Amino acid sequence: MELALKLIEKQRIRQYFDKALDSYDEHAWIQQKINQKLLSHITARLPTSSLESVLELGCGTGQLSEGLQQHIHANYWMFNDLCDVKEWLKKRLSQPFAFYCGDAEQFPFNRSYDLIVSASAVQWFHHQSLFIEHCKKGLKRNGLLAIATFGQENLHEIRALTNIGLVYPKLSDWKKWLQDDFELLYAETITEELYFTTPLDVLKHLKKTGVTATGQGTWTKQKLQIFIDRYQRCFSLSDKQVRLTYQPLWIIARYK
Repeated sequence: MELALKLIEKQRIRQYFDKALDSYDEHAWIQQKINQKLLSHITARLPTSSLESVLELGCGTGQLSEGLQQHIHANYWMFNDLCDVKEWLKKRLSQPFAFYCGDAEQFPFNRSYDLIVSASAVQWFHHQSLFIEHCKKGLKRNGLLAIATFGQENLHEIRALTNIGLVYPKLSDWKKWLQDDFELLYAETITEELYFTTPLDVLKHLKKTGVTATGQGTWTKQKLQIFIDRYQRCFSLSDKQVRLTYQPLWIIARYK
């Protein structure tokens, strides 16, 4: 059966992440590790910790945003998300900032930035190949573009059982999209596994981080039991736990 690589409606994504805002920080363990690693590589490659302007696209609850402001001083901060998270940001950010609520793929560049960052967001974009071109509209020459997203093996257990998944470009795709106008400073992809007591705990984890925006239709009792049985059979470990695979991918590039 052919895998249904879905382009999810932005309204649906917003609804699911809105519902997950209260639980996201507590359960987004992989995303926290991704943010920490991205932040460390950004700060290592900035010529100075004082910048004129910084933009984060798809900032969510502000996990990475807070870290950025702890390590960087900027005269102008712009944060963007599909959900209206401005009040969340106010609680955790120390420097003044502007916020734009809307689709990052259509972000209106009214100024140029020294640093554009996006973490765990671009996998939801409809046209990831055009994201680099869009960022060029608002990135200063010698400015940094820092992206954290996921590779093709991400959540492969879910995709294997439901036949549904997002479009995940390969690292080589990102390199190709960057090669003409950017100097690639850092690129890496790794595999991380999380372990859960039951397949139902896997689904709860995904729901609390908004990832179920991909949608499996209506979970009838029978459909849920079939999923649980198959997950247990295919992805259980020797200690009777089950695994869930993430494949984070990081890129930092300088605009020539």
